[in-house]
Amino acid sequence: MKTLLVSFFFAVTSLSAYDYALKPVRVSEDIHCFFGKPEIMDKTNNGNIVNSCYIDAKEGYVVVDTGPSYAYAESAYKAMKKIKSLPVKLVINTHIHDDHWLGNNYFTEQGIRVVGTDDFKVNADMSVPSRMQTHISADAYSKTVPTMPSEMINSDTTLKIGNQTLELKIAKRKAHTAKDMVVFLPKSKVLIAADLVFNDRLPSVRGGDINGWLSALEDLDKLDAVHVVGGHGNRTDKDAARMTREYFTQMRTEIRAAIADGLGIDDTIKKVSMDKYKKYKLYEETHRHNVESSYRVLEWE
Repeated sequence: MKTLLVSFFFAVTSLSAYDYALKPVRVSEDIHCFFGKPEIMDKTNNGNIVNSCYIDAKEGYVVVDTGPSYAYAESAYKAMKKIKSLPVKLVINTHIHDDHWLGNNYFTEQGIRVVGTDDFKVNADMSVPSRMQTHISADAYSKTVPTMPSEMINSDTTLKIGNQTLELKIAKRKAHTAKDMVVFLPKSKVLIAADLVFNDRLPSVRGGDINGWLSALEDLDKLDAVHVVGGHGNRTDKDAARMTREYFTQMRTEIRAAIADGLGIDDTIKKVSMDKYKKYKLYEETHRHNVESSYRVLEWE
């Protein structure tokens, strides 16, 4: 009787576990991605604000970014198994922001290898409660344990997984973060650019460097990718990085002009309003801070 009760408890627990009801979108023949909402994380979206991708390597999947929670990672994999029931062979974390990697322990508890940059050793926020735990529901965060990559790299690396060659490329300078990594698939010419590319919503440069970011985008252009998947936003064509590039290029030009005119940071923030970008999501939440952060970088040129 006791055994039956225990079995019933775990069955009910499993059925009641939070499900993000994620829907994968086919980007290319062998890549599906999940596209988050252009919003700030809260208890309604439960952190489903980020993009993550599954690469079909024939013998298994390669996962690029595990999302904001254990439940997210579990929901994504469940959705992918409906398309093709393959094991996960490798997980890649593109950078240290927790909306991209807090699903790690869903995979590490299965013994799956997770690769990220050595920036995790220095700058990843391993505090409890985490930023995500504070903002999303307890159900959605349940079972999430902040877990760093099991393998960390500090330079460009090429991996062979099944029938896929994966080129892991690290930005040469601080950009969105101190070390941003992208995944390029030369066979299909797909670039998973993570948070170096935003569309649908404005990017955030707080904690980063506008010059390094624009330099990184120049390097990504040289890959001549056919599909570019950013960390936030639904656009995946070859010009998916255009908005990010044009936004920061105009901002840098206007801030430099303000500095040359002797304007202080407060007056520059007021002047560099860039009204045509007000149509993008999160303008009110991010633009002012982007100008402030970039001014502090550019004033020392």
